[in-house]
Amino acid sequence: MNQNDPINFTISLHKNIETIKDHLNNTTELVVRTIRIGKPKPLEVSLIYLDDLVNADVIRDFLITPLFLFQDIKEIGKEPLIDYLATRHIRASSVEIVTSFEDALNGIVRGRTLILVDGYNNGIIAETTQWQQRSVAPSIRERSTNGPMIGLSEQLKVNLNLIRSYIQSPDLCVESKQIGRFAKTDLAIVYLKNKVDKLALEEVQTRIENLDVEYVIEPRVVEDALEGRKKPFFPLVYNTEMPDITANALYEGRIAIIMNGSPVASIAPTLFVHYLSQPTEYYSKIGRFSNRLILLFCIFLTVYLPGIYLAVANFHSNWFPVKFAKKYFTHSDTILSFPLEIGILIFVLYLMSLAAFRIPTDLIVVASLVGTMVVSTTLVDSKLVHSLSLIIVGITFLTGLLFISGGLISTLNTLRIIFSIVGCFFGLTTMGICFLLFFIYMSRLRSVGVPYLAPIIPFRPQEFKDVFYRGDLKKLLNSPHKFPHDDKE
Repeated sequence: MNQNDPINFTISLHKNIETIKDHLNNTTELVVRTIRIGKPKPLEVSLIYLDDLVNADVIRDFLITPLFLFQDIKEIGKEPLIDYLATRHIRASSVEIVTSFEDALNGIVRGRTLILVDGYNNGIIAETTQWQQRSVAPSIRERSTNGPMIGLSEQLKVNLNLIRSYIQSPDLCVESKQIGRFAKTDLAIVYLKNKVDKLALEEVQTRIENLDVEYVIEPRVVEDALEGRKKPFFPLVYNTEMPDITANALYEGRIAIIMNGSPVASIAPTLFVHYLSQPTEYYSKIGRFSNRLILLFCIFLTVYLPGIYLAVANFHSNWFPVKFAKKYFTHSDTILSFPLEIGILIFVLYLMSLAAFRIPTDLIVVASLVGTMVVSTTLVDSKLVHSLSLIIVGITFLTGLLFISGGLISTLNTLRIIFSIVGCFFGLTTMGICFLLFFIYMSRLRSVGVPYLAPIIPFRPQEFKDVFYRGDLKKLLNSPHKFPHDDKE
């Protein structure tokens, strides 16, 4: 609002209505329903709302009809009229008495109805919202073979309802926030009171409070705030669309941040080992001891395999039998050099992955067929790339897809390019040095104050029961869990 605009309501009903219309730019969706109630001298009452955001039946049954039942103004006594109407006549699920235009406007744009009475400088905001939303459906991006199928939706209230269906405890706390100066967006910080890491919670609350932006549409803005000013190379916030994964994180003492308009819950603190555990493990006996080790090996393949291949081709082909080295390395009959082969294949597969998300669903099959013909047939048969190069890049592409959930895949793809360049020009020794440097870098990262490589660094053997293998579920559920902090070490 401008500095010259009135801040609070006046006693003139018509002036208040005109001010609200001006601030809403005289939009045609704004409805002003005026009625007269009481006697002997009827009071003029206006209900103000945005037509496309409200439930007309609620307004009729819980606001207008009860107001018409108001008979004699003398029955109020000494109680203020607005308080009397709010407590004894308005039947909405939620009511709030407001005195400022800012509070009133914020309520109206959220689908609530403002009730103003001529001659009074305050009003009532009543809950009448009816948002258009899709029904609860399975998550498209995340799946579990034996676990729940339902995913989060774009409505904050629906998501909180889903989480409460998993955690039916009075300890479940929901802190409601609004972020954005130009347009405010509802946000919820969700945690379990007796299990949450207090230091991490304070850090999350502080970073959310300090988030100063014009508006928010994507949860990436909130994730950036949680990750800190120095943008880390690795994701420090875990994203999920599954309410059961969110509930498990809350039981572990972590915090979930859910934003209205997004079907994603951002979970912090997030550790590197969290990307090794998959929800299927907790619903199935299969893979209890092997899944996480296989995923750790897949991370190694995604990041290092192309670099090792280039390093061996350029510097260490003598490690292999002469016949093998001659066929695949020293006397390759392909036109392009090994670095160009790897670069082209990575680029083509990256284009295919982008096309899968950007083109219409009906054309995905066509794009896949075209991409398959280009990669598997054309490039190899035309002697542009070697078949072994195609196998190497194909393996790294498939292993990288395992980490789409959570947001680690972008980091792994970038690291793959970096180590490919290092391996191509400097060999395996330099790759090993770079590995140590990245390991040191990861050990210095903090996710809302918690070391990123915990419980490996700092070493906490009591926490290894759910790191590289899934321990006994009964013991996992009953054992206490604490996150390390630098000031506690």
